[in-house]
Amino acid sequence: MANLLAESVHWGLALVPVLVMLAIFIWLDAFKLMSLGEILILLVLGGLAAIAAYPISGRFLDQLPIGFSNYSRFVAPWIEEALKAIVMILLFRFNRIGYKLDAVISGFAIGAGFSVVENVIYLTIFPFYGTGTWLVRGLGTAVMHGTTLALLAAIAHELAERETREASGEFDFHLWWFLPGYLLAVAIHTTFNQFPDRPLLAMMGAIVFAPLALIAIFNFGTAEAERWLTAENAEHRKQVETLRSGQWPDSPAGNKIAALAERVGPESAERIRRYWQLQAWLVAEAEETMMEEAAGDAEFDAGEIRSTLAELDGLKRALGRSTFTALNALLPFSRNDYWELSELKQRLGRH
Repeated sequence: MANLLAESVHWGLALVPVLVMLAIFIWLDAFKLMSLGEILILLVLGGLAAIAAYPISGRFLDQLPIGFSNYSRFVAPWIEEALKAIVMILLFRFNRIGYKLDAVISGFAIGAGFSVVENVIYLTIFPFYGTGTWLVRGLGTAVMHGTTLALLAAIAHELAERETREASGEFDFHLWWFLPGYLLAVAIHTTFNQFPDRPLLAMMGAIVFAPLALIAIFNFGTAEAERWLTAENAEHRKQVETLRSGQWPDSPAGNKIAALAERVGPESAERIRRYWQLQAWLVAEAEETMMEEAAGDAEFDAGEIRSTLAELDGLKRALGRSTFTALNALLPFSRNDYWELSELKQRLGRH
């Protein structure tokens, strides 16, 4: 009975703290960007990265909680941070990251999933280690894994900001966005692993540094998102009003789309105008919903949004593949706008 209790304590110490910290970060998110399903997927992806790392790195780690060998201290951080970074790169590539807030939460969730699976592996292999080992693994190593990827994600988001806020048709994806954050993550991980004979010192460094750094990014990210939402919402509402009046917005995109409309004839031109108007209205609704969520009183007309989405689908079919492809390449909506729209659709599904 005593052994079972001790084992339960060890599993709790190794696995629970990083998940509690993740839950706190999700709670702090004013915009409520991450659903439970999304968090679980990110945890699983992080766990898969840990499983991939074990045959490469795990077998070479000579002892817990922090390895003594040069491999453990200088090589393993490069491999483990690279595997976690691959998951984050894919999220950016497929436009699953919008604001710094969900970049940080996503990064920490992936790192948490990595640490949970890694610790499960070590708990299974080394059940005879004492409470101190699992305390360091749970409060030190696990928090470090989440923090390094969260910082990588925040830095990559800052470097990608210009591209993600410009028109989607002009978007270029660059791997170099992730290099500075990756180097920082490796540096932090390597520093953490330099104290094999003083693991409690490394643990204290992790649990003090992580909350301070991530909460500072949270505050900055919240203020940044609020500024973006206010400015972009005003621009999208202006587009809606201009298009409703029968005019084209006075912008490079407006001029190009007006020229396209002249070439395709009056009926298709009206469909083009209507499509742009409805898309701008939906993006504006998504932005207003986020702002209302931050204020604590998010509301939206689910029926009107569903009917607008259905009308958009009908207009897309009516325009035909070639005309719609040409229009879609010219519309001034950014990848960030499309991400906001995907968030609205998710809220609609939950509603």
